Amino acid sequence: MAKSNFYDNPEVTQFYLQAHKEVAQIFTQEDSSLGIMRWGYTNQYPQSLINLIQQSPSAQPTVKRTSKFYQGAGFDGENEIVSTRGLTLKNVAAIMADDFSIWEAFAIHCNYNLEGKVTSINPLRIEDLRFNRFDELNYASKVGYHYNYGMNSEIHKQINKSVTADDIKWFNRFNPEVALAQINNTKDGISNYLGQVLYHSEAGHSSYPISPLQSSVNYLLSDVENSILVRKETSTGFINSYILKTTLDNEDPNLIAMENSILETQGARGMGKIIVMAGLDPETVNSTLLEEIGGGNSKAIIESAQLTYELDHRVLTGAYQIPPALAGIDNSTGFSGEDIKEAYFVFNAITQSGRDQIEASLNRILDNSIFKTRDVKIKKLSLDEEELLEMGEDIDGVPGGEQTLTQEPVAEVNEVLANMTGKQLQSLQRVVRKFNKEEINKAQASQLLAGFGLTEDQINVWLDIEPEIQ
Repeated sequence: MAKSNFYDNPEVTQFYLQAHKEVAQIFTQEDSSLGIMRWGYTNQYPQSLINLIQQSPSAQPTVKRTSKFYQGAGFDGENEIVSTRGLTLKNVAAIMADDFSIWEAFAIHCNYNLEGKVTSINPLRIEDLRFNRFDELNYASKVGYHYNYGMNSEIHKQINKSVTADDIKWFNRFNPEVALAQINNTKDGISNYLGQVLYHSEAGHSSYPISPLQSSVNYLLSDVENSILVRKETSTGFINSYILKTTLDNEDPNLIAMENSILETQGARGMGKIIVMAGLDPETVNSTLLEEIGGGNSKAIIESAQLTYELDHRVLTGAYQIPPALAGIDNSTGFSGEDIKEAYFVFNAITQSGRDQIEASLNRILDNSIFKTRDVKIKKLSLDEEELLEMGEDIDGVPGGEQTLTQEPVAEVNEVLANMTGKQLQSLQRVVRKFNKEEINKAQASQLLAGFGLTEDQINVWLDIEPEIQ
């Protein structure tokens, strides 16, 4: 299979947007030379989509935000090391969440001991895996790994060569019950046994996953193209474009010297704004040597780019059903703490099935392993309401800085409170919260509260401490 010319500059990861057909369906087809099922016509689709996401101002933060919710707030046993490479369960779950946010799929490699127990767990990236050739029922029995199937990975090794059948490392699908039999049937036994891969795809057992962004791929392309346009226009200062007509040959030293002079005169901000048409006959050149072909209407360009970005952003975040308060949509007047609190609740609910799947897959492996952790239960990501209070945000309809976390102070404190600014009141409440969470002791809290002009009795009211009986 011929290698596609994906790079203009071997030092930079690039690819042509025009090479990505705007299709709703990604085809799977057999490659008899490699013994795999290609993912896309040229086998380059998964890494190409990732490259697009990395260049998209809207898609990249959308995917990262979704991954954060799939990862959740951690789980018991997350710091247990489960890999010879030093990875913890938390590391494994994080990579699973990253892949699930892009593909709604993930893969985990497992090694076994002679007792048929899993001894190491390592996540594999979905874009580096391909199914073996399907059987008569269109099922794949193995998963093949290669770090650069499409020759368009963002990782450039010392030697990059087209993949061959011998370069692919094959793993059996995850099934602990047959691990010992596979080890026994392997030449030289466990020393040559490569282990198994748990490959989960929401699209099905032997189906390459469909990214949530696939249905919005046209908008993804638009987002990248729009950002390139804005960069080019801003770097050139929105100046006019011209055609320079000349009878000189394209390689004429005089013309080359003229082009260099133009570049030096314009500087970096003018590069690319003069197009040279060389080798014209005198009649074509006529009297017009320099012809303006476009006005530098910066306002129109900026407005058009902004509208395009807003539409692309709305569609791409909509593919993940991210609430507006989290996506940053329609926030010209800002969001209250209550908006963000509700958004956390909604998006936690939307991403729950993904967390459930990550939990189930990890527990399936851990249940047949040598590790102490047997049951993973990912906690939902929670909003730091205390931080919102300190920022002065509204929560539960009460303006930030007015919420009280203890009983309402008695009348004797009112005079002190009446002379406090909102910022001072927030600082006072912060001290009370730290005391209630046992981050500071009574003496420290009392000293800090005394700085606000409170008496000892008033401090006891705020700290909800009974006065000592003399």
